[in-house]
Amino acid sequence: MNTLRKLNSLPPLRSVGGAYRLLASKDQKKDAAGQKARQPEKPAGKCKGKDGGQAKGAGSPQADPGKKVTKVSLINGEGVGPELMNAVQEVICAVKAPIEWDVLEEFMAKDSEDVSPEVLQSLRAHKVGIKGPVDSRHWQREIRKQFAQFAYVSLCSHIEGLDSPYGAFDVVIIRDQMEGDYSGIEHRVVPGVMQTIKVSTTAGASRIAQFVFDYAVKHNRKRITVAHKANIMRMTDGNFLEAMRAEAEKHVDDVIFEERYLDTCILRILVKPEKCDVMVSSSMYGDVLRVIAGGMMGAPGICPGYSVSSLGTVFDSRMKAHQELAGKDLANPTGSLLCAALMLRHVQMDKQADQVECAIRKVYKDTDIRTKDVGGKAKCSEFVKAVCDCLEADN
Repeated sequence: MNTLRKLNSLPPLRSVGGAYRLLASKDQKKDAAGQKARQPEKPAGKCKGKDGGQAKGAGSPQADPGKKVTKVSLINGEGVGPELMNAVQEVICAVKAPIEWDVLEEFMAKDSEDVSPEVLQSLRAHKVGIKGPVDSRHWQREIRKQFAQFAYVSLCSHIEGLDSPYGAFDVVIIRDQMEGDYSGIEHRVVPGVMQTIKVSTTAGASRIAQFVFDYAVKHNRKRITVAHKANIMRMTDGNFLEAMRAEAEKHVDDVIFEERYLDTCILRILVKPEKCDVMVSSSMYGDVLRVIAGGMMGAPGICPGYSVSSLGTVFDSRMKAHQELAGKDLANPTGSLLCAALMLRHVQMDKQADQVECAIRKVYKDTDIRTKDVGGKAKCSEFVKAVCDCLEADN
């Protein structure tokens, strides 16, 4: 097996952005101007050890009335979603973050799978949201288009205390959400023959490229790897690769840029995850990498992330709704709680963000409290209580 093969420099490839402009809307230019908004990352400091913290406080913690309150849209979602979002509210209360929730129980329109008007109105007003799982593909596409959510960022890292054969790793996966194989354009050519259209525009690829390199520089990430199959799809993936190369030329002193086939990237993240830093790709490739990296953490639904748009930022861990677990107090809240930490950092509550993430990691490191999906016997509420206890002990 040739695991070290590299893509030789391709001859100049002509962009198809001018020939296909279905998704190159005005929102792309608007996002390009606004994408430098504050981007959340993991805390740089170390969490306190098992004996750290002070005596446990008493009573129900409340936000400091002297601090400015930030309003956040909270979309319950379906299945286990309401339980997960309730866990988020409990932990935010325990850390005493000045957050005011706009809770949205109904997320779909009454007569269709479209996004409900209440969700759209709330997100447009507050520009920050966190959501539980929603399985409807139509709903997911609709909210991405309504808010021009052009990228999804996954922050995948090893959690000490969770059994894993992959060792320590810290990988950021950024993927396109508007174009590529997930453009959602398909039709029946003739009976028995179906066709899907893969879209890649120059504007869309350039927008992702600029965001990725800005992200790496802002968060002191030193290597960007683009996953592609431009050897086969020379126009679409070639266009995406061209945009990455053009942006890389502006950052030669800041970031190492490398190009790899998708299959090589998958092998690399599994065999040498410690060598991976920021990985970027079009929609379907990035989805594959995200699921693999989440599984390396312990379970796909515990990898936190957020959708990027100049119109607002929505945090979610891409967990399935698990209708069979709804109401049974068995869901793993780790991904949603880590998303809450990212959300706190996004609204410049860095201290509370560090406290929440450290409390989650402390529970895994210092206790055997785990939900069933990662080898434990605890209920969702028991894990949440353990996290809240850590937070109250440190305050």
